[in-house]
Amino acid sequence: MRQRGEFFLESLHTFTLCGFAITQPLLDLLSRNAEFFIVRGSEPVDIVLLILLLCVAFPAAIVVLEGGASLIHRRVRAGLHSLVVASLVAGIAAPIVKQVGGLPGPALLLTAALLGVATAIAYNRLLVVRLFITALSPAVLLFPGFFLFNSPILKVVFAKNDVEVTSAKIAVTTPVVFVIFDEFSLTALLDEHHQIDPIRYPHFAALAQQATWFRNTTTVSNATVHAVPAILTGKYPDSSLLPMAADHPHNLFTLLGTSHDIQVFGTATQLCPDWLCNKEAQSLTQRMRSLLSDLGIVYLHILLPADLSARLPAITQNWMNFLNSPSPDNTATARESFIKHLLTSAIEDLEGDRIGQFRHFVEAISVTTRPTLSFLHILLPHAPYHYLPSGKTYSTDGGLIGSAAEKWGDDEWAVTQSYQRYLLQVGCVDTLLGNLFDHLKAVGLYDQALIVVTADHGVSFRPNDFRRPLTKTNFHDLMPVPLFIKAPHQHEGALNEQNVETIDILPTIADILGIRLPWPVDGHSALTQSVPERDTKVIFFEGNQNLRIAPADLEAAVSLAVKQKLALFGSGAPSDGLFTSGASHELVGQHIDEIDMGGETKAAIELDHAQRFADMNPRANFVPAQITGTLSPNGAVSPSSQLAVAINGTIQAVTRSWTFPMDGVLRKWSAIVDPQSFRAGRNDVEVFIISPSKGKSILHRPMNAQLLRR
Repeated sequence: MRQRGEFFLESLHTFTLCGFAITQPLLDLLSRNAEFFIVRGSEPVDIVLLILLLCVAFPAAIVVLEGGASLIHRRVRAGLHSLVVASLVAGIAAPIVKQVGGLPGPALLLTAALLGVATAIAYNRLLVVRLFITALSPAVLLFPGFFLFNSPILKVVFAKNDVEVTSAKIAVTTPVVFVIFDEFSLTALLDEHHQIDPIRYPHFAALAQQATWFRNTTTVSNATVHAVPAILTGKYPDSSLLPMAADHPHNLFTLLGTSHDIQVFGTATQLCPDWLCNKEAQSLTQRMRSLLSDLGIVYLHILLPADLSARLPAITQNWMNFLNSPSPDNTATARESFIKHLLTSAIEDLEGDRIGQFRHFVEAISVTTRPTLSFLHILLPHAPYHYLPSGKTYSTDGGLIGSAAEKWGDDEWAVTQSYQRYLLQVGCVDTLLGNLFDHLKAVGLYDQALIVVTADHGVSFRPNDFRRPLTKTNFHDLMPVPLFIKAPHQHEGALNEQNVETIDILPTIADILGIRLPWPVDGHSALTQSVPERDTKVIFFEGNQNLRIAPADLEAAVSLAVKQKLALFGSGAPSDGLFTSGASHELVGQHIDEIDMGGETKAAIELDHAQRFADMNPRANFVPAQITGTLSPNGAVSPSSQLAVAINGTIQAVTRSWTFPMDGVLRKWSAIVDPQSFRAGRNDVEVFIISPSKGKSILHRPMNAQLLRR
């Protein structure tokens, strides 16, 4: 009887320690990020099963294992239980210890392990320790209770996504094509005349010639989960609402649900009710396998120190399928990254095939007997920056060089290179837009359709400033977004200079379609002249805080941002392209025989992935246009020396090494070259060190030049 009592008490302790080590950290994180469940389409049964697995099944499995050990010998069970106590206490201690900082990852883990062992010894010898754990046991019930009933999870569990369509007499036969891009600043498109750059972005320029361009459009939120609902509902953001149909029943989808077939692709929100969107349901087994796999990665990020968790799959690019995510480029904690970064819902996005996702959306558009609303929200030109304007990939890293916790570092060149890669990806967006228009014309829908192209918010590239969180020094990068609306049978472009916000998009669509909105909205049609123009622009951030800016102040700040961009990258003129940024950029395009050569230096340069250039196929989907390596300075060569990258004897890029370590290695450098500089077969890649002399640039080969050319 005594042994049974001990076994029961030890089992209770196992449940309690599991609750504090595993259940509480995960449920606490998820309770503050209900989007984790929304974006993967979790059903109430999924969440209930997750609670049962964390609170009951996992600790019960340990108890059964200990019970089996008792069949061998009592001491075997006692030893196993001590190991369980030590491990779970170490799991509780690890996230606490790593907050102290100052120690490398292995030392922090060792500290947590020693605390676990010490607690296990005290547990076996001191009654007060066991009594303390017993007193904590009610938390086993409190953790799931708070998770379900004191957090937004309650909405996910009990709210139904089958929202009734507001009864309205809508007899519209116009097909609608609606595309929302992500992290797309209007500044990226503008030339020195504040027009769309027709050379660099020809399809956006062509759209502006056939649609109405609302040039002064601004977003009302810097967060996707609020910005997209604002676009689709015409309402200002409310941080208490989740991006789901139950919280936003009055939206574009429910407005047109009675008159249109609804096709929704790649949306990061779930504002379209399930019965309207024809979603392909996953089985319970598939959903739970994905959920548990991702939670395992999340838990390791919570548990492990930053220098060890950096080797794990990233949880900063999406809300699911983390095993297919690239490794992170920074050491932001799991909680910070998980809360701050954008969510992604489309499987194509999560696997990195955003081009395929866009093409899938385009191919699904066809002429039908019933008009169709074809809607796409896609994470482009959103990071990671993988795409060239042609749509080919050129890099395996994310392109957020030198950034940490959504903030850029102080290396101006690293930020400039990320900006360069962003603009190249904007070029890819332009190409995809052209593909969409070609398809619409081919199927006979371009003329008769209402076409809307916009973005949820912008993005900023400023050293020592934030990339996405709003500040008083980056608001002009985040607020202005593209907005083009081509009305049915519109053939001539128009420029609308009114103070437009993204909450005006839905009322404008309704105005063009001749629909009277059956519910109140905060926005109004951008085409009406009867509503007084706003005297301020507003953007919401960090909950319901807001920043209000006078239109004139925003215009002045945007003008300065355009000048700064043009100073870095020029306009779309062929001689002033995106591949000629950086100091000594006048060397780009010159053959090395035309440039003065100096003596060999004592510095060494290592070239990464040299085998990529040995036998190139121009038709391949991957082009090694990002060339990287390491500089080992010596003698007169300093770490900040400029480097010239030559392909087949012609300088194609200039760069320098970064001031911070990358992947633990100092003096890493990177250069993006025009993919047209490569030829089929073998390509010779050389890297020179540049030194100024009497107003000229002199090239020096590194001491390992011959080895580098192999």
